[in-house]
Amino acid sequence: MQTHHFFKNTGGMNQKNNELSLGADEAEDIVNLHATAEGSWSNRDIGYLHLNATPLADGKTITGLHQYEMLTGDLHLIAAAGASLYKVDPDTGQASVIANGLSEANAVSFVTFNGLLIACNGLNPPKKWDGENPAANLDGWPPAIAGVSVGNPSISEIYSNRLVFAGDAQNPSMLFISEQENPQNFTPDGSVTSAGAIQVSPGDGEKITALKTLFLPLSNEEVLVVFKQRSTYILSGSNSETFALQKISGEFGAVSHQSVVQVGGEMMFLSNEGITSLSTATLQGNLVSGFLSERIQAQIERLNRSALSGAFAVHLRDRREVWWCVPEGSTPQNQVVLVYNYGSGRGGAWSRRTGIQAACGAAFAGRLLTGGYDGHIQQQLRGNSYQGTPIPWRYRTGFQDFSSPRLRKRIRDVELYLKQISTMPLTVHMQWDFNRSSVYQQTRTFVVAPDKASCIYGSARFGQDFYNQSGTSSLRFTPSGSGRAFQMELQGETMNNPVEIEGWSITTIPGGLR
Repeated sequence: MQTHHFFKNTGGMNQKNNELSLGADEAEDIVNLHATAEGSWSNRDIGYLHLNATPLADGKTITGLHQYEMLTGDLHLIAAAGASLYKVDPDTGQASVIANGLSEANAVSFVTFNGLLIACNGLNPPKKWDGENPAANLDGWPPAIAGVSVGNPSISEIYSNRLVFAGDAQNPSMLFISEQENPQNFTPDGSVTSAGAIQVSPGDGEKITALKTLFLPLSNEEVLVVFKQRSTYILSGSNSETFALQKISGEFGAVSHQSVVQVGGEMMFLSNEGITSLSTATLQGNLVSGFLSERIQAQIERLNRSALSGAFAVHLRDRREVWWCVPEGSTPQNQVVLVYNYGSGRGGAWSRRTGIQAACGAAFAGRLLTGGYDGHIQQQLRGNSYQGTPIPWRYRTGFQDFSSPRLRKRIRDVELYLKQISTMPLTVHMQWDFNRSSVYQQTRTFVVAPDKASCIYGSARFGQDFYNQSGTSSLRFTPSGSGRAFQMELQGETMNNPVEIEGWSITTIPGGLR
């Protein structure tokens, strides 16, 4: 008889390895649970609440969210929906219109230049707002460039004290660079600090999809990373005499401007091949790319490639997480969240969220906000339901052979260790020996409930009190059957019933060889 402990389940989802090579700390699937700092998995505060009771723009899609910080330090929550830009009270959700007349189809890109909010969507002239006066079209746009018919940008970034635009449908490979320290002049005049326009491989058939500034510590310089659909470039230099364009990858590009985030010295982005990183990890300071999503490639294969331009990412620094909201299957809207916790496990831990439909998102004063397709701003990580709708969760282990792949064994008992549990139903599905049928071989359902008699209903285990505890409690049961490898799937439904799974131990009794 031998007891096996599973208390360090920090590896996250691994859909790459087969059942025989899945690590003991990894899972086949983790849905609607988040990794805690202590190494457990919890459904506490995984829900969202609507910030605004009345939908913006009569229930139309929210196409942009942004934290706008004025030079005074005042923060404003800005939202785009329908034909308008709104200033939204982050506490009450009350909204006031700051700009009208926008076309409704595209995502809105925001940037702040020296206290001036600038918004663009590729369909209308860029808008500006100083936080006080009425919003207006950005001065200096469109620029007068000889031989170039200029449309409207959909992408914006700050680089070398200049405003940079891209995403003009008429010039899909062109960067428009403002005059130094002046975001409202894009017309070149021939001076060193003048505005300019740079073509990025215009003959490759690709368009610019994203821009992001990156600091290179070894060379002590800032570069502009220019993503196209299947390639990546860097622009270095600070003026017309020193600007230089270099191709760094002909394999990976970004699917959208909103899907790129920076985490320290590493840039993470969604490409058509998966979630990719760009970092200065080498001693020479060279930019190198690599896959972050190898372990969830099966999930990546299910993405709707034709709708990935609407995917977006948000970096939650305090949680050490990046969320990618993506479309799956044939659905054009984002309805799956790929969560990468880079502070957990061996090289980070993946999990996924379902039931969240969001077109955009932003971190505002440390809070995660997402914009729905129904005009509501969703305050994520608040409560344990989706605005009153229960949230199903699941943790499915791999098949464990308990270090004896050839030896048949049965299980004397499984003991689950749960922290701060409330009254809730808990279902455990179990299978032996790689059974992949749609019907589980056995299922046990427990109604875990505190009462004055200190018992766990449905499990016939007395003397264990879950009521108002902050420590760990245990739940023991005995599976039936025997085999060489064993799998468990824990399931429940969150509706103000939080649970934290700290781990489990399994005591096996060996049998004969098979």
